[in-house]
Amino acid sequence: MDSSSDYILRTRDVVKRYKALVALDRVSIHIRRGTIHGLLGENGAGKSTLVRLISGQTAPSEGRIVFDGAEVQGSDVRRMESLGVFLVTQEPMIVDSMSVADNLMLGRWPLKRGWTRQVDQRALLGSVETALAGTGLDPRMPARFLSAVARRKLNILRALHSGGKLLILDEPTTALTLADREQMFAFMRELRARGVSFVFISHYNEEILDICDGVSVLRNGRLAGEHDDLGEIDSDGLSELVIGRDVPLFHRDREAASARAARSADAAPDTAATAGGTSKGINKGTGAPTAWRVEDLVAPGIEVPSFEIAPGEIVGFAGLPGSGAKAFALALFGLNRARRGRLWHDGASHALPDHPGTAFRRGIAYLSDDRHRDGLVGLQSIAHNITLSSLADISRGGVIDRRAEQGLVRRYFEHFRVKAATPEVLLGTLSGGNQQKVCLGRVLATAPGLLILDEPTRGIDVGVKEEVHRIVDELTRAGLSVIVITSDLDEMVRLVDRVCVFVGGRIEQEYRGERIGKDAILQSAFGAAPVI
Repeated sequence: MDSSSDYILRTRDVVKRYKALVALDRVSIHIRRGTIHGLLGENGAGKSTLVRLISGQTAPSEGRIVFDGAEVQGSDVRRMESLGVFLVTQEPMIVDSMSVADNLMLGRWPLKRGWTRQVDQRALLGSVETALAGTGLDPRMPARFLSAVARRKLNILRALHSGGKLLILDEPTTALTLADREQMFAFMRELRARGVSFVFISHYNEEILDICDGVSVLRNGRLAGEHDDLGEIDSDGLSELVIGRDVPLFHRDREAASARAARSADAAPDTAATAGGTSKGINKGTGAPTAWRVEDLVAPGIEVPSFEIAPGEIVGFAGLPGSGAKAFALALFGLNRARRGRLWHDGASHALPDHPGTAFRRGIAYLSDDRHRDGLVGLQSIAHNITLSSLADISRGGVIDRRAEQGLVRRYFEHFRVKAATPEVLLGTLSGGNQQKVCLGRVLATAPGLLILDEPTRGIDVGVKEEVHRIVDELTRAGLSVIVITSDLDEMVRLVDRVCVFVGGRIEQEYRGERIGKDAILQSAFGAAPVI
């Protein structure tokens, strides 16, 4: 029988109310000492509220929080940190102009004696030497030179150096490459072996199963399930707990897709058309989609003699950072200017786009991997965001045709089942998954024939992820060609017809059909002999 000392943190029937809204309803979770405990749930399930309670940002309306054997009362972030509970956010709080050592001791620098109050650099370096041992971090290096994974390590180390016992990691792998993610996991395992406890928040079932010892799943403010032993459950079981029903994972029918591509599928339906009803990827003479071919492409970071994608085909681009996968995609969209190369489509040859506007006119659209930086205007409405890239198509003489605008907005708002009362709702109020649907609607409203999706399901929960996969599959039935760049290899294996693995700026290996597998992709990406 487990004793209370086995657990570093327990919540007992915790309730959190905001006036009439019950954000958490009698949630009891148990986190074992010296373990990595996963926290799963859709956006709005109550994860953020629970984290706010545990970290001392707010107090429960009812119930108890017990940390390290003692009940915690009220809300006080500094008190929780003094006890050893630290929230480590997605965006590392790093001062780029300071050294690694200065960042590690931020606000707690040893000072020289006297009135000058200068930092004692010798004492500073001595105090951080043990903390940084074995991490590969140079205490003297300016923080601006750190990689993404090194910055996150530094954030974790700062919490530990401040007395952290339980670290709450809020989606710590967001925007990390596959190699960086594995490095982060190895780092966490080392710290776990030293007795550090973690709450690990993620949208990815496979990450939970890979790194965590146990998991708590929230749904609609309640505890849907908790497992101390992840050998008891698989990815499908986690998805069912998150959603509340069985969520069949999407697997593309590659044979049917191949047959459609060979027949050059019928013209695109409404979901891939402009307000006028014509996709730029359609052959004006035959009404059928046409293939896209690139020849002799040379651009910064990439050199590809030949590449072709058929109508209705989904091609995955894989590779390590700097391998050329993203550089190629950006060259197709005019964001990585090609020094040489031709683009063939619909029987005509063109220079590679030198600007996104040129790419849009040619029928090429790109969905960025950072929707907050490149894809969203959070303070504007859903309707405004959907039409943002296609204003020319719905304008007459420089004046927006409101009927055309409303028709275009309604098409994507309804077809993609965006969860909002009306298209006039501010985009910034939506969940991440619904924001991503709007971003997808925005690029599709330009009526592309070739769509480039860069990390299309990053940071969204499992239910919306499967919706996005089905939307993309449906679009290809209309003849849309799709390139997918993703670090989620499970997504790659289930969604694409063909994988191009990039190494050193070139396409090193291609896999089709049943040969597409995670191990094969990884081996090729790391330069090992291809799996036959």
